[in-house]
Amino acid sequence: MFMRSRVQTITPAKAAELLEANTSNRPLSRSTVQSFAEAMKRGDWKVTHQGVAIDTNGVLVDGQHRLAAIVEADMPVELTVFTDVPADTFDVLDTGKKRNAADVLAIEGERSTLQLASMVRTVWLYDHRPDLSWSGGAAAVTNHQILATLEANPKLRDYVVLGEQLSQEVGMIKSAAGAVSYLLSRVNTQRKLQPWFDGIIDGAGLTRTDARLKFRNLMLNMARRQAGEVRRRRDTREHVGLYLTAFNAWAAGESVSRLRYATRDPMPVISKI
Repeated sequence: MFMRSRVQTITPAKAAELLEANTSNRPLSRSTVQSFAEAMKRGDWKVTHQGVAIDTNGVLVDGQHRLAAIVEADMPVELTVFTDVPADTFDVLDTGKKRNAADVLAIEGERSTLQLASMVRTVWLYDHRPDLSWSGGAAAVTNHQILATLEANPKLRDYVVLGEQLSQEVGMIKSAAGAVSYLLSRVNTQRKLQPWFDGIIDGAGLTRTDARLKFRNLMLNMARRQAGEVRRRRDTREHVGLYLTAFNAWAAGESVSRLRYATRDPMPVISKI
């Protein structure tokens, strides 16, 4: 008997029925299911060679997360369905390393792929979930979203070096520094932004209440406190929020006695100067 495949529309009811035959799959990852379901509801889900596999005994051997996501999303989705799969196929399924965003960008010929992938992820999160958590499974960004976001924001590549420079000079997370600096450029011209960049990188000649100096000193102090200590993981959303809080104060010409931003606060809207 030969394995067969065809694209089928799988309804939530059909997905639930197929999941009842799930006797061989690994434990279900709720974060993966939620990530798949969100992609389905956004319309980002695409039909690929990866789908659902059912063996010759009618047992589901692959695709439990996709099926569970259809139930979660409560909507019909097209999947490639393989039937009459040999019963011993499960032993060789999904044994390879899953491609991450950096792998996908490398295949596309990009450079500095680890940092660029993180920068693109930060831009996507700023655009789509600015006031929610940027960590954990619920904040997962798919490879498809990474590629689409970079295509829509091609000049993001130009801010990789600036991100590295800000990380070295003030202790910011490299990807956060590059991404948020790019976000400023979507609202303001490079000519108007240059004094901001020069001030936070160098800090020379700034008054004590200048927002650029406050931000620079705060980030340096945070980096010193974290150096060599076992502390909570540095938070990209916190760094972006502090950066934009300082930028908006500087753009408004405000004197700053103390710079604050809590991770529970809404993400600041970028000022136009």
